Amino acid sequence: MDTLLRALPYYILTVAALGTMIVISLSVLRGMYQRRFLILGAGMLPLAVSFFLIAATATPSGHMDRTEVGPAIRSLATAGGVLWVTWLLLAVKAAVRVEKKRPAGG
Repeated sequence: MDTLLRALPYYILTVAALGTMIVISLSVLRGMYQRRFLILGAGMLPLAVSFFLIAATATPSGHMDRTEVGPAIRSLATAGGVLWVTWLLLAVKAAVRVEKKRPAGG
């Protein structure tokens, strides 16, 4: 039971990230979202894998030793985070409009 309680939050994050990836991908395919949302969906996949690896190594007697997969976890989390931040920047760029005012009489 202790193993499950330690790993459960990361398994929940894994399912949430994979679900988000699937919903975003299907929504873009149906034309509900713009294509830039695929960047967010793509970022969820490495995050889901890194959450799963954290869950698999959540206890000392886990499925594998965390020192073996530590570099992979960091690399996947970095890749997912960069894609997520890229999507955020594109979303802000799309939401903010700069209007240039013309001088009066010009």
